[in-house]
Amino acid sequence: MEIESKFLVMDEADFQVLETSSLLADYSLSEAIVQNIEDTFLDTEKNALMSEGYFLRLRKEMGKEGQWLAIKNLGGLEYGVHTREEYVSLLPEETSVFECPDARTRDIILELSSGLDLLPLLKLKQKRTVRQVKLGDRLIAELSLDHVSLKSGQNEKFYSELELKLKTEGTHQDLQIIEEHLLGNYHLVKDLFSKFERALFLKENLPEKTLLSFRERAVCLQLADQENIYGKQAKILLLLEKGLNTAEVSLLLKVPEQDIEAFYSRFEKERLFSFPFSSENNKSREFYFHAGRYALGKSQENIVFKEWTLETLFELYGADEAKAEKIRTNTLILFDGLFPYHRLGQQERKILGLAALLHDIGSSVFPEEIYKIGEEILLTHPLKGLKLHELRMLALTMELQSPKISVTDLSSVFEKSNIMLPPEIKNKALILASFIRISSIFENRSWRFLPDRIRQVEDAVEVEIFGPGAEKAAKKAEKRKELWEYLFGTKLSFVSKKKTISKKKTDEIENIEMRVEEIKGENEIKEENKKESRNLKFAIRPENSMAMVAHKVFSRQFTRMLANEKGTLKGKNIENLHDMRVAIRRMKAAAKIFEAYLDSKKLEPHLEGLKSTLGALSDVRDLDVFREKAKEYLNKLPSENEHDLDPLFAVLAEERKKARKNMINYLKSERYANFKKDFSDFLDSESWALPTTTAKHNALPYRVKDVLPSILYARFADISAYSEWLEGPYVSIERLHRLRIASKGLRYTLEFFGDVLEKETEVMIKEVTALQDHLGALHDAVIAIDLLGSYLQTGDWGLSDRKKCSIEKKTLEGLRGVEAYKTYREEELQTLLDTFPEVWLKVQNEEFRPGIENAIKNLYKETMAL
Repeated sequence: MEIESKFLVMDEADFQVLETSSLLADYSLSEAIVQNIEDTFLDTEKNALMSEGYFLRLRKEMGKEGQWLAIKNLGGLEYGVHTREEYVSLLPEETSVFECPDARTRDIILELSSGLDLLPLLKLKQKRTVRQVKLGDRLIAELSLDHVSLKSGQNEKFYSELELKLKTEGTHQDLQIIEEHLLGNYHLVKDLFSKFERALFLKENLPEKTLLSFRERAVCLQLADQENIYGKQAKILLLLEKGLNTAEVSLLLKVPEQDIEAFYSRFEKERLFSFPFSSENNKSREFYFHAGRYALGKSQENIVFKEWTLETLFELYGADEAKAEKIRTNTLILFDGLFPYHRLGQQERKILGLAALLHDIGSSVFPEEIYKIGEEILLTHPLKGLKLHELRMLALTMELQSPKISVTDLSSVFEKSNIMLPPEIKNKALILASFIRISSIFENRSWRFLPDRIRQVEDAVEVEIFGPGAEKAAKKAEKRKELWEYLFGTKLSFVSKKKTISKKKTDEIENIEMRVEEIKGENEIKEENKKESRNLKFAIRPENSMAMVAHKVFSRQFTRMLANEKGTLKGKNIENLHDMRVAIRRMKAAAKIFEAYLDSKKLEPHLEGLKSTLGALSDVRDLDVFREKAKEYLNKLPSENEHDLDPLFAVLAEERKKARKNMINYLKSERYANFKKDFSDFLDSESWALPTTTAKHNALPYRVKDVLPSILYARFADISAYSEWLEGPYVSIERLHRLRIASKGLRYTLEFFGDVLEKETEVMIKEVTALQDHLGALHDAVIAIDLLGSYLQTGDWGLSDRKKCSIEKKTLEGLRGVEAYKTYREEELQTLLDTFPEVWLKVQNEEFRPGIENAIKNLYKETMAL
C-alpha cells in the first residue's frame, strides 16, 4: 500500500530551497540523490487495466540496469492523502511484463489484461531529487522533488511537484506535521492527481474537472461501440461529458429525452453500478494456483497445461455431438439473421459456435447447475487454440446462458463471477448468451430456423420456426427471449409454419421414471440399540451392524459435546468451545457415513438441532481463531510493532462480545434444552435403524464386515473425483473448500472404524489430516483477507455490501498495521496455494489406494477367525 502526500510547487525558489534544506520542522533531511527517470505507461488497446481501475508503469532510471514495474490503482485520494494499492517488481532488461520474475505481480497483470497485448499508452520524463526524512533513527518518509516534462503530440507541459511518501516507521501524525510545515512555509498547492492522471489530461485534452472519472470513461469507451442498451448508455455519458444537453443527445441517439434524464439521474447516484459489468470498488481478486500432474516439482516457467479439443471434451463428459451440432446450427442462423441489431464480428461468432456446441457439457457432472459447471469445465480444461480472453469469454457465455438468470439478476451474477474480463468482452458474452438461451430449446427436436425467415415486421423481428410441433417450439422460444429484448429494446416474435419440411412423428413420448417402493422388512437388530450401548468405551467388531456403530459414534460425540458445554458457557478456556464444535461436526459427518442404514426421517430433526447449535458456536470460535492467528503474526514482529493491530482487536472484542452473548442466549434457551432432551431420548430408542431385509425377505448388507470396504472406497472416490478439477490452469478456492469437506469424510471414516482396520491407517489418517489442515488454513486465509479488506474500507467487521463501501473510515491512524497484516495473509495464501500440489500428491500417489486394500485385510482376518 502506497501512502503519500503530493504538492504542486508554484515557486522555483522554493523548489531550490527544499533541495538543500537540512530540516523540515523537527525532521532531518538526508543528502540529495538526483535521478533522471523516464516513465512509460502501458495498457491494452482499449484500456482494460484502466477500466478495472488500475494503471501499469515501467520506470527506467538512466544509468541503471532493468526497469521498475509498478501496478497502482487509480484515484485513492482520502483526507488529502493519496492511498493506493501498489505492486512493484524489478524487471530485467529485454523482459516482457508478462515474464515478470515476481509471480504475484505477473499474475495480477495477466488477470487485469486477460492476456491481451499491452501497448505504450503515454510517456513522461522527470528529473527527481530524492531525500530521506528522519526523526532520530526513525525513517519517516521519502521526499521527492520532481521537474516533470509531459509531451503528447504537439502538446507540452512542464511542472514541478513534491511527493512525500510514508515509510514503514512513519505515522499519519508525522505526515500531518510535515504537511502543515510545508504548506505554512512554502508556496505549495495540494495535488489531487497522480502524474499518470495529469499526463492523461494532457493527452486527452481534458480539464481537471470532468463529468466522468478516468475509470468511468474507460468503461464507457469500451462499451460505446456496441449496439445494445449498455452501448447506448455509454454513448449517453460520453456525449454529456462533451457538453451536449439531453435534448441534443436525444436527437443524436434517437432515445427519448426523459429516458436519458432518468438514466443520468441513476448514474449520479450509482456511478459504475449503473452497468452490471463493473463496480466502484475493485473486487477482491480470486486466487488461483497452477497445478497439473506434470507440473509438480517444476518451476512456474516450465509448467505446460494440457489443451483439450472438442472431441476429447465430448468423450470425457459424454456429450451428445449430434444434439450439440443441431443447437450450433440454429444458434448461428439466429446470430446471422439478427446481425443488424448486434453488429458483432467473426471472432464473436466463433465463440458463440463453441458455446452452442458445449451447451450441455456439464449435464453429466451436475444437471442442476449445468451452466455453472460448464463454465468451470472450460476453465479447468482449456480448449486448444483459444487465447486467454477468448477462453474466459467462452466460459462466461456458458454461465450466462442459464434461463434462470433474469435481467434483474445481472449485476449480482457479474459481481459473484470469478471471471475477470474487460467490460467490453463481458457485454459481448452477455449478448452471445441471449442467443443460446433461445436456440437451446432445439436440442431434442427436429425444429429449425431458416436463414431467410428472420425479418423485420413493423416494430418487431419475426422469426419463423419449422418442424413437427413447431407451435410448441414457438411457445418455448417466447419464454427465452427476455434477455435479448432487454439488451436490444426490440420485440422478438416467434411463429410456426404448419407445412413443415419433415413429416416425422409430432412429439417424442416422454419417459416417466417409476419410483422404487420403499424397502420394508423385519428389524433383526433391536437388541443392538439398547441403553447399555451408550457406553463411551466400546470396540467395533466386524459382525456389528452399521446402525449399532452409528449409535456408538453419535453417543460418544454427543457426550463429548455435553462435557464441553459448561466450559463453553464460562469462556475461560477457548478449547472447550473448539472441542464442543468438533464433536458436533463429527456427528454431522457420521450422519452422511451411516445415512444408508438409518431412518433419515427420524434422524433429520436432530440434525437440524445440531446445525443450529453449530451455528450458535461458530461466530465466537471463528473470532477466536482469527485473533489467535493475528497474535501469532504480532509475535513475529519487533517489539515496537506489538500494538499494530490494536484498532482491529478493539473491533474484534466488540464483535466477540456480541457473538458470545448470542451464543449464551442460545445455550440457555428452551430450544436448546429441548434439542438435548429429544436427541438423548432418540439415542436411547430402538427404532432408528432401517430394516435389514426387503419386503420379500431378501437379505440386505448391513454389517461392518460387508459394507465397510465399499464405504472406504466411496469416501476415497469423493476425494479422487476432484483430480480433474485440479489439473487445469485455473482452480477456484470454492473447489478446494469442497475438497476439504470430502477429505473430512474419509478421515472420519478411518477414525470411526479404526478398531477393525490395520494399524497402517494411522499413516493414512495423518496424510488426509494434513490435506484437510492445509485446505483449512487456505480457506481461513481467504476469509481473513476478505474480512480485512472490508474492515479497511468501512472500519467495521464483517463482509459488507460492496455498494456501501464508500462510507468514511472512522480513522486513518492505525490502519497501516492492519494493511500490513492483510498483505501478510495474502502472502501466506499464495504460499499455501503454491505448496498444495505436494500435499495433494500424498493422497493421490500410487501407494494410497493400495493402503486402503491393506487396511481392510484386518477386517477379513477377524471375520475368518469367527
